[in-house]
Amino acid sequence: MPQSSSPFDRQGAAPSRPEKILVFLHDMADTPLTWQDQVGALPEGWRPLTPWLRGMKPIDKEVFDLQAAADALSVIPLEYGVESVVMVGVGLGGTVALRCAADSPAMVRGLVLVNPLVAPGGRALKRQRTALKLMPRGRLAAQNIDKDRLLAAMDMLATLDLGDAPEQVSCPVLILCADDSAARQAADELAARLPNATVRPVAGGPRPHQEDPRAFNDIIAAFVTSLDDDPTQDSPTGLPDDPFHDLPADPFDGLPDDPFRDEGFGDAPGGDTPER
Repeated sequence: MPQSSSPFDRQGAAPSRPEKILVFLHDMADTPLTWQDQVGALPEGWRPLTPWLRGMKPIDKEVFDLQAAADALSVIPLEYGVESVVMVGVGLGGTVALRCAADSPAMVRGLVLVNPLVAPGGRALKRQRTALKLMPRGRLAAQNIDKDRLLAAMDMLATLDLGDAPEQVSCPVLILCADDSAARQAADELAARLPNATVRPVAGGPRPHQEDPRAFNDIIAAFVTSLDDDPTQDSPTGLPDDPFHDLPADPFDGLPDDPFRDEGFGDAPGGDTPER
């Protein structure tokens, strides 16, 4: 396999075969590149993977479906030669991680859910959808985001029903939520349904991994090192050199600022004509 040209490769690090896999799952208005500040900051022995949510990648044939997205992750242990993984998901990524852990308890040995979307969207989702419909496709395409796929994901969230999925999750779960009453209430309600969950409010908005990467990385490191090592877990074989192996070699070249910084998706930029 050729040497990786990823900007996230650890400089001067000798090739090694990590024993543990940490899967980072992006939100619906993001791409795997949202984890740029995390992939190089893991404790020794942990390898980051940053897959697209199935149905959200612009070249995917199908639109987003929660069950299909969770099922797509089930091949990771076999592909990387491990028995289980830890997952970190933000927003919609947290929802997918939760669904996966409920369907395959033996596969997931720990979850970090960052402001997960686990209930039908209300007024905030409607406002976001309205703002998205007014946003030019070109502005989204510059961020490698497909407008139709994003709208489909929002439509799914409008009627989201996880059933008894939280009750089926057996691994330790850390829920990170914004430090406000509404977010804490939603996190506490989810934690009450999970057999082994802890809620931790964090400063900032819906994207703490971007707003304060160092603090977020410290939380992730403390969580994964707290998990008991699995002595039966085999060393992975055939690992790709780059966790962003399906992305361009220089994925950040020329990207504009993130249009989804604030709650919702922001106003259409001046001079743009709202799409009809």
